[in-house]
Amino acid sequence: MCVLRCVMLKDFIRYFVDQPYTVVIGRPSANLAEKLETIEKARLEAQVERLGHEGLAKAGQELEAAKAEHELPIPKETLTSFPVPDVKSISWIPVKSVQELGKGRSVTSRPSLQSDLEKHIENDGEPLPMFVQYDHVKVSFFMS
Repeated sequence: MCVLRCVMLKDFIRYFVDQPYTVVIGRPSANLAEKLETIEKARLEAQVERLGHEGLAKAGQELEAAKAEHELPIPKETLTSFPVPDVKSISWIPVKSVQELGKGRSVTSRPSLQSDLEKHIENDGEPLPMFVQYDHVKVSFFMS
């Protein structure tokens, strides 16, 4: 039993460790840091000149007023004014799930009807050496 688990664990770790990868090492630029610091100092000096002593005092008062308003507790009327929806009205996101048991594991019983997701996974190649659960969700957005 332990030998089987150790072999499966070794295959599992090898699956992640032996994969090709790329490492990008970034170093902060001392020149860019100095340049950004110089630009920020110049921006602050220009703003102090533009606002003057009175403008700075007024901006400080506005900041303190905003901080004080932010710290006020939310009125109970505001919190209780939102209607609580009925649980039956919640539309759940449909999720299709398929479990791939891994190499060497026997399937106890599997329904004869296959979904498109199951067919896609079975046609994707050899089963993985470990248990994997695939969850498929249709979404209306993309990332670029």
